[in-house]
Amino acid sequence: MSPGMPQASITISLSDLENLIRRVVREEFVRLLRVPTVPVVDDWDQEGPLDPAGDEQLLHDALTMSEQYKVSREGWKTLEEFEGELAPSGQEHDLPR
Repeated sequence: MSPGMPQASITISLSDLENLIRRVVREEFVRLLRVPTVPVVDDWDQEGPLDPAGDEQLLHDALTMSEQYKVSREGWKTLEEFEGELAPSGQEHDLPR
């Protein structure tokens, strides 16, 4: 906005704002679903800049965690246990239509 231009204010109710946000999100999901998807492993757009030192640190951290898991599995869950916990609770957090 350029200097000297009058500013306008708009008042919107909370329910109208909520409906607007829901509509925009719904439209974006529909648009995204129409776009041909590329598997994540083939989509390099989501990769950041080259960072060999950071990659090395991530590898080191992953190997350290792997070794800790081999020594003691206390506090760790299998994928099946984790998915089992998510399945019943997933429905509680769905947004109403």
